[in-house]
Amino acid sequence: MFTKSVVLTVTAASLLTIMAGCTPPSVEEKKPETSQQPKIEVPQGPVTFKVASSRTKDSFEEVTKSIRAKYPNVKLEFMTNYKLEEKTLREMIASGDVPDIFDVATTHIPIILDLDFPLDLEPIIQKYNVNLSHIDQEALKDIRAYNGKQMMIPTNLTPPMALFYNKDLFDRYGVPYPKVGSTWDELMDSAKKLSRSDGGINYMGLSTSNNANYMVKQMSLSYIDPQNGRSGLVSNEGWKRMFEKWKDIYSIPGNYPTGTRFTAGTNYFLKDKNLAMYPFYLFLLQEKAFQDAASSGFNWGVTTWPTFKDAPGVGFGSFSGGFMISKSNKYPEFAFQVMMTLMSDEGQIDLAKNGMTPSVTKPELRSHIYEGNPVVNQIPKDILTAIYNTKEPKPVFRTKYDTTALSIVTKYMHEYLDGKTDLNTVLLRADEEINKVIEADKK
Repeated sequence: MFTKSVVLTVTAASLLTIMAGCTPPSVEEKKPETSQQPKIEVPQGPVTFKVASSRTKDSFEEVTKSIRAKYPNVKLEFMTNYKLEEKTLREMIASGDVPDIFDVATTHIPIILDLDFPLDLEPIIQKYNVNLSHIDQEALKDIRAYNGKQMMIPTNLTPPMALFYNKDLFDRYGVPYPKVGSTWDELMDSAKKLSRSDGGINYMGLSTSNNANYMVKQMSLSYIDPQNGRSGLVSNEGWKRMFEKWKDIYSIPGNYPTGTRFTAGTNYFLKDKNLAMYPFYLFLLQEKAFQDAASSGFNWGVTTWPTFKDAPGVGFGSFSGGFMISKSNKYPEFAFQVMMTLMSDEGQIDLAKNGMTPSVTKPELRSHIYEGNPVVNQIPKDILTAIYNTKEPKPVFRTKYDTTALSIVTKYMHEYLDGKTDLNTVLLRADEEINKVIEADKK
């Protein structure tokens, strides 16, 4: 895959210039060498880096435009077989189809770390004196919380969560639109007026979204108790409150008809148009299904993510996305240099135009968020600002078991909402199942 390489001698300052997005010195440029100058290996000719990304392929192509422009000899091969699951990653290892670079959300870190994929980037950062002070410090701190090392450079924060709503349903039944800062309880009151059967169609007032993890994060609930390394579902009273809140929402008459699944919320909202309020990521606006619905006359609105009375203004928050370099990468320093292009103004603007919040803290970069997007431009600026300014919840304790624990919680949440099992039994069974996973892993 790689051709013969040459050695390019650069000073730490010139590497920083490259990483800042300026024109790099050419391979032919002569620099006076000293024993103190670090050297970086730059492959000569075409280079391919396999990238495991949690973005869609289209989104990946959009946000890496700055890399392709700066490094036309570098091909970033999007790995279509990548999934955030241990089985898939182990199969990739066994087949030798290993990523050179990971472009993922921080939620992927525990499993990737457990399989010993990523390189500690701190030596590269120290060697070339890379300045990270201009990057969101909370995002950096969040990454270091996993194992105390800088295994990832955060390129962006995820788009915020918001509450989408169907204006036509609100207008039809004379219910006021949701407003900025609405609480779950206030939206439940509206849902009681919206949930009904009309003309043979079941209209649902309010969804909790399609993923239990969103309210889990909003309530700062950890799947694993940091004190003992076991499931926290029974020991933490917050889990009981979360399950009860879901039950309250879906017990509203007409809001959870037989056969309904909360995981199908996007279809109910965009395809069937029988769901009045749908909390979801703002990037729903970029989905083809949303744009098709909007172009065919779907009358939609959006406001801030629902909050709790005892935590006003606190929403789902966000987590960061970024890049990690695999230990198996033949040219880790060059790969680092290539990916740092995303931290240049051009790279950060490309991310912003795709709805991501830049991790570089220059205020002017955020002015490009969703720039030129005709759908987003329909949102009043004060509402869009409020959506992006929702407060972060308290951080949670993350482990490699979280993805499996979420699947277990989802399974038992369905049982609870369907009335098959009482709350205490559901929590006990989920708790036991998560602990069995942990115990099996430690054998």
